Amino acid sequence: MSPKLRVLAASQGGVFRKGQALARGHSRQDFRRRVSAKEWVQVRHGIYAESAWVALFAGSPFLDAAARRLAMGADTVISHETAAQLQGMELMTPYDGEPRLTVVRDPGSEPARVQGLYAAAVPPEHRDTFRGVPITTAPRTAADCARSMSRHAAVVTVESALAQGLSRSVVLAVLEDCRGWPGARRARDIVEFASERSETALESLGRCWFFDQGIPQPEQQRDIYGSDGRWVARVDFVWEGMRTVGELDGRTKYVDLDRDGSALWREKLREDRLRDLGLEVVRGYWSDGDDGGAGLAERLRRAFARGSRAAGEPAYLIKEPPVRRPGPLSRAS
Repeated sequence: MSPKLRVLAASQGGVFRKGQALARGHSRQDFRRRVSAKEWVQVRHGIYAESAWVALFAGSPFLDAAARRLAMGADTVISHETAAQLQGMELMTPYDGEPRLTVVRDPGSEPARVQGLYAAAVPPEHRDTFRGVPITTAPRTAADCARSMSRHAAVVTVESALAQGLSRSVVLAVLEDCRGWPGARRARDIVEFASERSETALESLGRCWFFDQGIPQPEQQRDIYGSDGRWVARVDFVWEGMRTVGELDGRTKYVDLDRDGSALWREKLREDRLRDLGLEVVRGYWSDGDDGGAGLAERLRRAFARGSRAAGEPAYLIKEPPVRRPGPLSRAS
């Protein structure tokens, strides 16, 4: 690749048009040869990238997003679900549709939809770059997802961002910049509800189910010790006043780790130790979403009733673990 084309491609996320290659030192014959030899790979109609660059982003939406942006020929930024994927936020369900882009509108303009794309103001403080391509900042991405996704999906993504160190106050400040936009008020409620302690999408959904079913919100990620001071377990949720622990398990936890049955056996022993301490243990699963968490809520209420009848001083101690080191989304922009 000629130096001039390399510089241009780098500024466009590694993608380029045929005409751009011809204008920067490559003949038509050379272009055909490189495409035939698979040195250059077509990413989108009329848009190419070096094969090594394509391999680097295999499984990522980045190149498709960069190519779609180049094809649009407008001032656009990667946003919403696509930005969330690139910034390491979790989605409730995988997104594999057309890359999400926002066409930049003048400050003060109302958000709209243009040719299947979002269109909204994206001030400099809401704009970042990813591999040379404009992208919304992590706080703006979280705010946009909270505005546009279903409530449960938004909680999953926002909690994932908070767990990685994104500041709740910064996301709320972005939503203040977006006040009056569709979904902004609901998004504020979601961000205020979201917890930075949820470690999986299933835990985030569990908190939504608890809220929907009138179950009080539990403490999260607590260490349980016996009365002798020995550590017993770290649990997903605990309702201390009801002497009840909640654990939400995805099937892959056991499918991936339990090749010889040892993971299931360790989990059984762990649960036995918790019950020996006088704690009720209730498990939740992805399938609990089939009825909106109603069955899980009923299991919890029965456990609360049993726990509230327990006599004597608790034979355990519950402690908050040390604060985790913030992840890559800790910065404000």
